[in-house]
Amino acid sequence: MNNGNILYLLRNLAKRHRVSVTDGDGREVWYTFTTVLKVALWGLLAAVVLFVASLLVAAHTKVLDIVPGYDGITSRERMVENIIRLDSLERELNYMKVYTENVAQIMEGRSPVVRSLAPTEEEKITSNKEVVVPSSLDSLLRAQMEGSERYGLNTKPERSRLSNEEILRPVAATVLQRFSPSAGVYGVRLQVADIQQVCAVQSGTVILSVFEPEGYTIQIQHSAGFISTYRGLGQSHKEVGARVAGGEAIGATWHEENSVGESTEMELQFWFDGKAVDPEQYIQF
Repeated sequence: MNNGNILYLLRNLAKRHRVSVTDGDGREVWYTFTTVLKVALWGLLAAVVLFVASLLVAAHTKVLDIVPGYDGITSRERMVENIIRLDSLERELNYMKVYTENVAQIMEGRSPVVRSLAPTEEEKITSNKEVVVPSSLDSLLRAQMEGSERYGLNTKPERSRLSNEEILRPVAATVLQRFSPSAGVYGVRLQVADIQQVCAVQSGTVILSVFEPEGYTIQIQHSAGFISTYRGLGQSHKEVGARVAGGEAIGATWHEENSVGESTEMELQFWFDGKAVDPEQYIQF
């Protein structure tokens, strides 16, 4: 279409024109009368419908997921799910905070207060300062936690059970530093002359055998909740899970080329029901 035709159409927008369709032989098979203005309006309407349809498809389907560089509906769904998880986690943490605070107050002999977890603007825990009268269950819990049962706060190791078992001396040595939990010493520091084999004080199962900067550390689980720990060894002869008998060699003191004839140090710890006990109460070094 040349410029003359374009100018003609512009001057005759509202004039009716005949639009026909012919076959290959030149015979007319269909015709209609329309104006240029109507054709332009129908074309604009079709473009708008196509644009709206494209927006709906992109917003409610996963077609953008296959287009590089675009965050499709899958990414938005994951983002919403992560936000919901974070909100739930925050609420659970608030519940745990209130619970631990109430337990701490009960252990201190005080009465907990009623707290509200209703969300506020800052999503903070609020208190209405209403004092809760201690119940019989609170008193029972406090008595159990402060009691002298196996896992109570005032529990002391039942040394009678431990003393009834035969405990062997693991190595010939002299004591350098004695048992002192207040000073952070949960065993005895031993001075060992030359290279010696280190033996298990009782039969049991090896639950730890690891190399640390100061040497190998071996732990053996014995019966009646008794665990022996040997630290600062130069060699380890046992792996985790190995069964050992009382007096059986589990390792050796520090072994270096220049260590022959020289003394070395190691540490022996006894743990009974999760509490450290003094090894010198059961062994004469």
